[in-house]
Amino acid sequence: MEPLKALTGTIKHLPGLSLHILLTGEDGVIVARCLDFSVSSHGENEEDALASLSDCIADYLNHAVSSGAFDEIIDPDDPRFWNIFRMQKLKDESAIIKKNVHAIKEADIPEICYA
Repeated sequence: MEPLKALTGTIKHLPGLSLHILLTGEDGVIVARCLDFSVSSHGENEEDALASLSDCIADYLNHAVSSGAFDEIIDPDDPRFWNIFRMQKLKDESAIIKKNVHAIKEADIPEICYA
């Protein structure tokens, strides 16, 4: 398994809910995992894997709602996938800092904004 990307997504009409998506390369396909729901899918490329994952998440949520399983909707994936997600996210953030180091040097410490 090769970590590729750590993404954060949202669901339309569910403000405040962030989804943690991990993309990995496995056996010649891209695997997309939603770590919050333990739902995964795959595709030949990132776009296909994410589209398939989106369909799986919709099916997962529709099933949970229709069966009244509200307490079980959040079903965190295996901790090893969360660790891979965190490490990939840190790697991505380090790349952003390196790419923008000139801006940090010129402006000293940039203003911090909170969401």
